[in-house]
Amino acid sequence: MITKGGASALLALMSTGLLWSCSRVPMVEKAFDGNAQTTDQKPDKTLQSFESIPGTPYLVANITQSQWGKSRSSASDSYARGGDIHNLIFLDSGSLESHRLFDTNQYIILKATQYPLSSQGTEQKADKVKKTARFVYQILKEDTNEDKSLDTKDPRTIGISDAFGKQYVEVLTDISQLLNLQALSGDRLLVVYVKSGAKTASIIDLNQRKVVKTNAIANLGPDVQ
Repeated sequence: MITKGGASALLALMSTGLLWSCSRVPMVEKAFDGNAQTTDQKPDKTLQSFESIPGTPYLVANITQSQWGKSRSSASDSYARGGDIHNLIFLDSGSLESHRLFDTNQYIILKATQYPLSSQGTEQKADKVKKTARFVYQILKEDTNEDKSLDTKDPRTIGISDAFGKQYVEVLTDISQLLNLQALSGDRLLVVYVKSGAKTASIIDLNQRKVVKTNAIANLGPDVQ
């Protein structure tokens, strides 16, 4: 049997519990809010140190996969050589303008090679510094075999930019195998590669940032892949 005083106390306790429960509801909803989940996610990539680009006022730095980030499903030579570079950041030491090479950090840059232009030869000879005029990139952009890893089993793209990472163009795409890439005289590169099963050689003009000549490699016979 509950006395009048006991009933009042019980009613007060129930009211307090009800108010406490109601006050918690918004807090629980906020804890599971989509924005809260996003801020809890850890970045899995790291900005490395900036390095000067020879003969220019520019600097460049790599964005690489963090060691504690999501592990890859398989290792590959390309990762070992490329250092798991996902993007490049360019910085102008004068204006302090900066920008990423790509708008996404999901690609893999296997290699980024700096080249001068012969038209700057007189200036370079005087300064004894080979002024970088072009970057040539080897890039993996898409996991085409769906093995959840970007590696040399996926096609690569060859792109070119100026020394500040601007005016980027892709000159060769869907390369399944790169057989050679070397500098020639006259600001040109020789590229030997396999694309769509065909063995091909192309000449790239660094100054114009485009392919100027392409020929198929001679027939190697039915017993050569």
